[in-house]
Amino acid sequence: MKIISVEAFPFSLPTRRDFRWAGMLGELGNFVAVRIETENGVVGYGEATPLPDWGGDFARHGGETLGTVINIIRTVIAPALVGQDVTAVTSAAQIMDRVAVGNVYAKCAVSIALYDAWGKCVGLPVYKLLGGKVRDSVPVAHMVGLMPEADALEEAVMAVEDGVSCLQIKGGTDAERDIRLIGALRARLGDGVTLRLDANQGYGHAKTATATVRRLVDAGVSLVEQPTEGLRYMAEVTAASPVPIIADESCWDVNDALDVLSARAADCISVYLAKAGGIAGACKVADLAAASLMQCDVNGSIESAIGTAANVHFALARPAVSLGAVIAISAPKGQHPYRVAGHYYDDDILAEPMQVSNGAILPLDAPGLGITIDEDKLSAFRCDK
Repeated sequence: MKIISVEAFPFSLPTRRDFRWAGMLGELGNFVAVRIETENGVVGYGEATPLPDWGGDFARHGGETLGTVINIIRTVIAPALVGQDVTAVTSAAQIMDRVAVGNVYAKCAVSIALYDAWGKCVGLPVYKLLGGKVRDSVPVAHMVGLMPEADALEEAVMAVEDGVSCLQIKGGTDAERDIRLIGALRARLGDGVTLRLDANQGYGHAKTATATVRRLVDAGVSLVEQPTEGLRYMAEVTAASPVPIIADESCWDVNDALDVLSARAADCISVYLAKAGGIAGACKVADLAAASLMQCDVNGSIESAIGTAANVHFALARPAVSLGAVIAISAPKGQHPYRVAGHYYDDDILAEPMQVSNGAILPLDAPGLGITIDEDKLSAFRCDK
């Protein structure tokens, strides 16, 4: 099952509306596709969704772009992997770490493609390669981006009407706005909906962040994600908070997770395949969290169908990943099951829509990632022609 080629190229998808969060300068919907082909004709697909303006605490992680991901894959990773066994994913991860420091988005895209090809080679979906599913579906938490309060309220209400019971509300740029919005949402939606406010480190010093979290609790928030920056400040806020605090920017890989646990800096961890450098790295984070009785979610930068499928397989197979997943529900144009919930792009590169039930994505049971890529669409959405 030797690898004969590793390709990387950019593509983009049309968004349903503008989605933003604190500190975000670019646009959603821009990706790097990775295509790995083996000597027996099996093709595996991977994806990266790099954002140069988003990263870890104190800019210690992140900074990758479409260009850097493509370049490092083409010039460094691909030459090192050609000729390797596509099913030897652990060895491939070691090779990538040896030839390139950091560059976790690039490594993640290749990792996803390797798992897709491996699953296709043996006729199994990726979640079975990860040990089998521990849940029957993946509940989706719809992201409500930074937008005027009336628009955010409308977006959230429509998503709940579609069937989701968890919302991630982007905030962090104006605490008073966030408190008003959470209060309005709780009054409108009642107690049956989980309201998760994501501040993207926006509430400043620990004392300020702690006071803001307390007011958000009074307004009806269920969880608060990354209210401040740095483990010391996060630990102060977590110790004082009556609701769970989620670490996102503060926790990228398993080493960060160990530091978060040691500092008691959060109650939950938001896991990205990309932050951990791929599927295996994300599993390490989730398994450490499980051993520490911490809940996780699977999150990202709203991937296309390739990255979303990888997220679904990961969430199906890891016990700790029990919080609502902040991921897309992928579907071709005109076939999305919902008006709003999980509906970020007007079109996608898969041939058939993902199946859902009550706001949750059902298992993808075909071999590999379990989706069929529409090659014509992928070609049409390429950005390098």
